[in-house]
Amino acid sequence: MISKQKMSYIRQLQQKKFREETGHYIVEGWKSIDEAVNAGVPVETIVFDEMNADQERLLAKFEKHARQVLAASRRDLDSLSDTVTSQGVIAVVAKFDPEKHVDSIRSDATLIVALDGINDPGNLGTIIRTCDWFGVDGIIIGRHSVELYNPKVVRATMGSLFHLPVVPEVNLPEFLSRSKKNGFSIVSAEVTDSKDIRTAQLPERCAIVIGSESHGVSEQISLMADMRLSIPQFGKAESLNAAIACGIILASIKLKSFP
Repeated sequence: MISKQKMSYIRQLQQKKFREETGHYIVEGWKSIDEAVNAGVPVETIVFDEMNADQERLLAKFEKHARQVLAASRRDLDSLSDTVTSQGVIAVVAKFDPEKHVDSIRSDATLIVALDGINDPGNLGTIIRTCDWFGVDGIIIGRHSVELYNPKVVRATMGSLFHLPVVPEVNLPEFLSRSKKNGFSIVSAEVTDSKDIRTAQLPERCAIVIGSESHGVSEQISLMADMRLSIPQFGKAESLNAAIACGIILASIKLKSFP
């Protein structure tokens, strides 16, 4: 059974400061933890509902991979969870090594998504999940975005966080400048002075920049863009949600690859 000391440690991981100090964060849910295990991510501790006897296969798998697997009461699990009701299992997982994750983007990569000031946890998690769906080669998260290891972000990725390279806290101008030297064109999602996504011919290798929900792509990044891309408006909404805009752009890029 889980100790009070371990309970206290996991509770503190709800705080960004403690996550930064320890290099660990929380993953909730059987599916998401299974995805982390399948990806070979170092797992320190897994805590499961002692009454959850229908997950014996996964528990046996987790016991081989995690440093420790502990049982807890439903009440204790609920107190550790970021949600009102726990999903029945929580894991303490080691953060990614940013340099190794950058290096894990394949040399033959053709499509990268760069995020410039995404502040909403749900949006960031949904963007990661959307990029996973459309087979993006890597995601670069610029500074001034919401923390990748925020529990709401991790939960919103639904396990996609472990399927492709996701690199947080990147100096975006420096990264994009290096990408240009490596043959990538910078394509920013903007409304003004932009090409319609329906007719634009995108370069073979590109980094798609998605800006913040309230301010869009920053001026510094916009000036670096080789192309600006816009989504046509048919109704009266003031703006598009950043995650929705990312999905539309990726769908357009991928669907143009088919006759």
